[in-house]
Amino acid sequence: MTSLLVVGMPNSGKSTFIAALRHLLVANEVPIDLCLAELSESEGHLNRLENTWLDCEVIERTKPATEGWVELKVQDKNTLALLTLRIPDLRGEAFEQPACIGQCETDLFDALSEANGILLFTNADREDDSLLIDDLADIFGADDLDDAHGDVEPLAAEDAEKSFNPEEMPEEVKLVEFLQIANRRPLASRRRKIAIIVSAWDVVAANERNEGVTAAEWIETRRPMLAQFIAANSDLWESRVYGVSAQGGKLPRDKTALQKVRRPSERIQIIGHGAEEHDLSAPLRWMLPIAN
Repeated sequence: MTSLLVVGMPNSGKSTFIAALRHLLVANEVPIDLCLAELSESEGHLNRLENTWLDCEVIERTKPATEGWVELKVQDKNTLALLTLRIPDLRGEAFEQPACIGQCETDLFDALSEANGILLFTNADREDDSLLIDDLADIFGADDLDDAHGDVEPLAAEDAEKSFNPEEMPEEVKLVEFLQIANRRPLASRRRKIAIIVSAWDVVAANERNEGVTAAEWIETRRPMLAQFIAANSDLWESRVYGVSAQGGKLPRDKTALQKVRRPSERIQIIGHGAEEHDLSAPLRWMLPIAN
Protein backbone atom coordinates (compact mmCIF):
# COMPACT_ATOMS: atom_id res chain seq x y z
CA MET A 1 0.00 0.00 0.00
CA THR A 2 1.26 3.45 -0.92
CA SER A 3 0.65 6.02 1.81
CA LEU A 4 0.80 9.75 1.11
CA LEU A 5 0.51 12.21 4.00
CA VAL A 6 -1.06 15.64 3.47
CA VAL A 7 0.61 18.25 5.70
CA GLY A 8 -0.28 21.90 6.22
CA MET A 9 -1.15 24.52 8.78
CA PRO A 10 -4.74 25.81 9.20
CA ASN A 11 -6.20 27.33 6.02
CA SER A 12 -3.38 26.07 3.83
CA GLY A 13 -5.63 24.54 1.15
CA LYS A 14 -5.53 20.84 2.08
CA SER A 15 -9.27 20.13 2.06
CA THR A 16 -9.86 22.14 -1.12
CA PHE A 17 -7.15 20.14 -2.87
CA ILE A 18 -8.72 16.84 -1.80
CA ALA A 19 -12.18 18.00 -2.95
CA ALA A 20 -10.90 19.08 -6.36
CA LEU A 21 -8.88 15.89 -6.79
CA ARG A 22 -11.94 13.82 -5.94
CA HIS A 23 -13.92 15.61 -8.66
CA LEU A 24 -11.20 15.06 -11.25
CA LEU A 25 -11.20 11.33 -10.54
CA VAL A 26 -14.95 10.85 -10.88
CA ALA A 27 -15.94 13.44 -13.50
CA ASN A 28 -13.57 12.49 -16.36
CA GLU A 29 -13.84 16.04 -17.73
CA VAL A 30 -10.14 16.58 -18.44
CA PRO A 31 -7.18 14.23 -19.04
CA ILE A 32 -5.33 13.14 -15.88
CA ASP A 33 -2.73 10.45 -15.18
CA LEU A 34 -4.80 8.50 -12.64
CA CYS A 35 -8.34 7.13 -12.62
CA LEU A 36 -10.64 5.94 -9.84
CA ALA A 37 -10.43 2.16 -9.43
CA GLU A 38 -13.28 1.64 -6.96
CA LEU A 39 -15.39 3.48 -4.44
CA SER A 40 -13.79 4.55 -1.17
CA GLU A 41 -14.86 3.72 2.37
CA SER A 42 -14.74 7.49 2.91
CA GLU A 43 -17.40 8.22 0.23
CA GLY A 44 -19.62 10.29 2.54
CA HIS A 45 -16.79 12.59 3.58
CA LEU A 46 -15.47 12.89 0.04
CA ASN A 47 -18.93 13.62 -1.39
CA ARG A 48 -19.48 16.45 1.09
CA LEU A 49 -16.13 18.01 0.22
CA GLU A 50 -16.73 17.67 -3.53
CA ASN A 51 -20.27 19.11 -3.40
CA THR A 52 -19.06 22.15 -1.45
CA TRP A 53 -16.31 22.63 -4.02
CA LEU A 54 -18.74 22.29 -6.93
CA ASP A 55 -21.02 24.90 -5.36
CA CYS A 56 -18.09 27.33 -5.19
CA GLU A 57 -18.47 27.63 -1.44
CA VAL A 58 -15.61 28.10 0.99
CA ILE A 59 -14.70 24.70 2.41
CA GLU A 60 -14.79 24.92 6.17
CA ARG A 61 -11.71 24.06 8.16
CA THR A 62 -11.57 20.40 9.12
CA LYS A 63 -13.29 19.82 12.46
CA PRO A 64 -12.96 16.89 14.89
CA ALA A 65 -16.30 15.47 13.71
CA THR A 66 -15.33 15.53 10.04
CA GLU A 67 -11.63 14.76 10.00
CA GLY A 68 -10.64 11.28 8.90
CA TRP A 69 -8.36 9.11 6.86
CA VAL A 70 -9.39 9.58 3.25
CA GLU A 71 -8.65 6.62 1.00
CA LEU A 72 -8.61 6.93 -2.78
CA LYS A 73 -8.23 3.68 -4.70
CA VAL A 74 -6.80 4.54 -8.09
CA GLN A 75 -5.22 3.01 -11.15
CA ASP A 76 -2.35 4.37 -13.20
CA LYS A 77 -3.55 4.74 -16.78
CA ASN A 78 -0.14 3.99 -18.26
CA THR A 79 0.94 0.93 -16.29
CA LEU A 80 -2.54 -0.21 -15.13
CA ALA A 81 -1.08 -0.61 -11.62
CA LEU A 82 -3.63 -0.53 -8.81
CA LEU A 83 -2.78 1.75 -5.90
CA THR A 84 -4.37 2.92 -2.67
CA LEU A 85 -3.72 6.50 -1.61
CA ARG A 86 -4.25 7.02 2.12
CA ILE A 87 -4.54 10.75 2.70
CA PRO A 88 -5.17 11.91 6.28
CA ASP A 89 -7.55 14.89 6.18
CA LEU A 90 -6.63 16.30 9.59
CA ARG A 91 -7.09 19.67 11.26
CA GLY A 92 -4.24 22.07 10.64
CA GLU A 93 -3.79 22.42 14.39
CA ALA A 94 -2.57 18.81 14.50
CA PHE A 95 0.43 19.85 12.44
CA GLU A 96 1.12 22.88 14.64
CA GLN A 97 1.65 20.80 17.77
CA PRO A 98 5.34 19.86 17.24
CA ALA A 99 6.32 23.53 17.14
CA CYS A 100 3.79 24.87 19.65
CA ILE A 101 3.80 22.26 22.42
CA GLY A 102 6.64 19.92 21.47
CA GLN A 103 4.31 16.95 21.00
CA CYS A 104 2.77 15.03 18.13
CA GLU A 105 -0.44 13.00 18.13
CA THR A 106 0.21 9.25 18.04
CA ASP A 107 -1.96 8.68 14.96
CA LEU A 108 -0.18 11.46 13.09
CA PHE A 109 3.26 10.16 14.09
CA ASP A 110 2.30 6.68 12.91
CA ALA A 111 1.04 8.10 9.62
CA LEU A 112 4.29 10.00 9.18
CA SER A 113 6.22 6.82 9.88
CA GLU A 114 4.26 4.84 7.28
CA ALA A 115 4.15 7.56 4.63
CA ASN A 116 6.00 6.95 1.38
CA GLY A 117 5.69 10.62 0.51
CA ILE A 118 4.39 13.97 1.77
CA LEU A 119 2.31 16.71 0.17
CA LEU A 120 3.34 19.85 2.06
CA PHE A 121 0.96 22.81 1.67
CA THR A 122 1.68 26.50 2.07
CA ASN A 123 -0.87 29.18 1.18
CA ALA A 124 0.31 31.99 -1.08
CA ASP A 125 -2.68 34.14 -0.14
CA ARG A 126 -1.38 35.17 3.28
CA GLU A 127 1.15 37.65 4.55
CA ASP A 128 4.82 36.85 4.17
CA ASP A 129 6.65 35.57 7.21
CA SER A 130 9.36 38.21 6.87
CA LEU A 131 10.24 40.59 9.73
CA LEU A 132 11.17 44.25 9.69
CA ILE A 133 14.16 45.40 11.73
CA ASP A 134 11.80 47.43 13.93
CA ASP A 135 10.16 44.16 14.98
CA LEU A 136 13.40 43.31 16.79
CA ALA A 137 13.46 46.46 18.91
CA ASP A 138 12.37 44.63 22.04
CA ILE A 139 15.29 42.22 21.63
CA PHE A 140 18.16 44.53 20.76
CA GLY A 141 16.99 47.82 22.23
CA ALA A 142 16.77 51.20 20.58
CA ASP A 143 20.45 52.04 20.97
CA ASP A 144 21.52 49.04 18.93
CA LEU A 145 18.99 49.75 16.20
CA ASP A 146 20.01 53.41 15.91
CA ASP A 147 23.13 52.26 14.10
CA ALA A 148 20.97 50.42 11.57
CA HIS A 149 18.65 53.29 10.65
CA GLY A 150 17.85 56.39 12.66
CA ASP A 151 15.86 56.60 15.87
CA VAL A 152 13.41 53.93 17.01
CA GLU A 153 10.33 54.83 18.99
CA PRO A 154 10.09 53.08 22.38
CA LEU A 155 7.65 50.18 22.59
CA ALA A 156 4.21 50.78 24.05
CA ALA A 157 3.70 49.24 27.48
CA GLU A 158 1.21 46.66 26.20
CA ASP A 159 3.67 45.55 23.48
CA ALA A 160 6.61 45.35 25.86
CA GLU A 161 4.64 43.13 28.24
CA LYS A 162 3.21 40.83 25.59
CA SER A 163 4.25 37.23 26.24
CA PHE A 164 5.48 34.83 23.59
CA ASN A 165 2.71 32.78 21.95
CA PRO A 166 4.01 29.81 19.93
CA GLU A 167 0.81 29.70 17.88
CA GLU A 168 1.78 33.09 16.42
CA MET A 169 5.07 31.81 15.03
CA PRO A 170 5.46 32.11 11.24
CA GLU A 171 3.96 29.31 9.17
CA GLU A 172 7.22 28.06 7.75
CA VAL A 173 8.77 27.77 11.22
CA LYS A 174 5.96 25.38 12.14
CA LEU A 175 6.37 23.43 8.89
CA VAL A 176 10.10 23.05 9.38
CA GLU A 177 9.63 21.92 12.97
CA PHE A 178 7.13 19.30 11.80
CA LEU A 179 9.62 18.05 9.22
CA GLN A 180 12.27 17.89 11.94
CA ILE A 181 10.25 15.04 13.44
CA ALA A 182 10.36 13.19 10.13
CA ASN A 183 14.14 13.66 10.05
CA ARG A 184 14.66 11.85 13.36
CA ARG A 185 15.40 8.18 13.64
CA PRO A 186 13.83 5.74 13.05
CA LEU A 187 11.77 7.81 10.56
CA ALA A 188 14.90 9.07 8.78
CA SER A 189 15.98 5.58 7.75
CA ARG A 190 15.06 6.08 4.09
CA ARG A 191 14.91 8.82 1.47
CA ARG A 192 11.38 9.91 0.68
CA LYS A 193 9.65 12.25 -1.73
CA ILE A 194 8.06 15.54 -0.75
CA ALA A 195 5.87 17.64 -3.06
CA ILE A 196 5.59 21.22 -1.83
CA ILE A 197 2.22 22.62 -2.91
CA VAL A 198 1.90 26.41 -3.12
CA SER A 199 -1.88 26.77 -2.88
CA ALA A 200 -3.85 29.80 -4.08
CA TRP A 201 -1.42 30.09 -6.99
CA ASP A 202 -4.01 32.25 -8.82
CA VAL A 203 -3.07 35.04 -6.39
CA VAL A 204 0.57 34.78 -7.43
CA ALA A 205 -0.23 34.57 -11.14
CA ALA A 206 -2.50 37.64 -10.97
CA ASN A 207 0.37 39.84 -9.77
CA GLU A 208 2.23 41.35 -12.74
CA ARG A 209 5.46 41.38 -10.74
CA ASN A 210 5.34 37.56 -10.66
CA GLU A 211 5.19 37.12 -14.43
CA GLY A 212 7.29 34.09 -15.36
CA VAL A 213 8.00 33.15 -11.73
CA THR A 214 8.03 29.41 -11.10
CA ALA A 215 6.66 27.80 -7.96
CA ALA A 216 10.19 26.77 -6.96
CA GLU A 217 11.41 30.37 -7.31
CA TRP A 218 8.46 31.61 -5.26
CA ILE A 219 9.33 29.21 -2.44
CA GLU A 220 12.97 30.34 -2.44
CA THR A 221 12.01 34.01 -2.04
CA ARG A 222 8.82 33.79 0.06
CA ARG A 223 9.54 30.70 2.19
CA PRO A 224 13.36 30.79 2.33
CA MET A 225 13.66 28.92 5.63
CA LEU A 226 11.63 26.02 4.28
CA ALA A 227 13.54 26.01 0.99
CA GLN A 228 16.90 25.98 2.78
CA PHE A 229 15.78 23.20 5.12
CA ILE A 230 14.76 20.96 2.22
CA ALA A 231 17.99 21.72 0.34
CA ALA A 232 20.12 20.98 3.41
CA ASN A 233 18.39 17.62 3.84
CA SER A 234 18.47 16.43 0.24
CA ASP A 235 19.84 13.10 1.46
CA LEU A 236 16.48 12.50 3.17
CA TRP A 237 14.09 14.30 0.82
CA GLU A 238 13.67 14.29 -2.96
CA SER A 239 11.58 17.38 -3.59
CA ARG A 240 9.45 19.08 -6.20
CA VAL A 241 7.44 22.30 -5.97
CA TYR A 242 4.06 22.83 -7.64
CA GLY A 243 1.83 25.90 -7.86
CA VAL A 244 -1.83 24.95 -7.44
CA SER A 245 -5.14 26.78 -7.59
CA ALA A 246 -7.60 24.03 -6.67
CA GLN A 247 -10.53 26.44 -6.46
CA GLY A 248 -9.62 28.57 -9.47
CA GLY A 249 -10.08 31.91 -7.73
CA LYS A 250 -10.72 33.68 -4.44
CA LEU A 251 -14.01 33.06 -2.65
CA PRO A 252 -16.47 34.61 -2.24
CA ARG A 253 -15.13 37.37 -4.51
CA ASP A 254 -14.89 35.22 -7.67
CA LYS A 255 -17.86 32.91 -7.00
CA THR A 256 -20.03 34.20 -9.87
CA ALA A 257 -17.23 33.89 -12.43
CA LEU A 258 -16.28 30.41 -11.22
CA GLN A 259 -19.87 29.18 -11.45
CA LYS A 260 -19.92 30.13 -15.13
CA VAL A 261 -17.12 27.67 -15.99
CA ARG A 262 -18.92 24.94 -17.92
CA ARG A 263 -16.58 22.14 -16.84
CA PRO A 264 -15.71 22.61 -13.16
CA SER A 265 -12.47 20.65 -13.65
CA GLU A 266 -11.22 23.49 -15.84
CA ARG A 267 -11.26 25.83 -12.83
CA ILE A 268 -8.29 23.90 -11.48
CA GLN A 269 -4.80 25.14 -12.34
CA ILE A 270 -1.45 23.50 -11.62
CA ILE A 271 2.07 24.37 -12.79
CA GLY A 272 5.40 22.63 -12.36
CA HIS A 273 7.40 19.69 -13.73
CA GLY A 274 5.38 19.25 -16.90
CA ALA A 275 2.02 18.78 -15.16
CA GLU A 276 -0.95 19.13 -17.48
CA GLU A 277 -2.91 22.33 -16.87
CA HIS A 278 -5.70 20.79 -14.73
CA ASP A 279 -4.08 17.54 -13.55
CA LEU A 280 -3.86 17.59 -9.75
CA SER A 281 -2.82 13.94 -9.83
CA ALA A 282 0.64 14.87 -11.20
CA PRO A 283 2.40 15.33 -7.81
CA LEU A 284 0.68 12.21 -6.46
CA ARG A 285 1.77 10.06 -9.36
CA TRP A 286 5.35 11.36 -9.08
CA MET A 287 5.52 10.07 -5.52
CA LEU A 288 4.31 6.58 -6.40
CA PRO A 289 6.88 3.78 -6.76
CA ILE A 290 5.97 3.33 -10.43
CA ALA A 291 6.95 6.92 -11.31
CA ASN A 292 10.26 7.68 -13.00
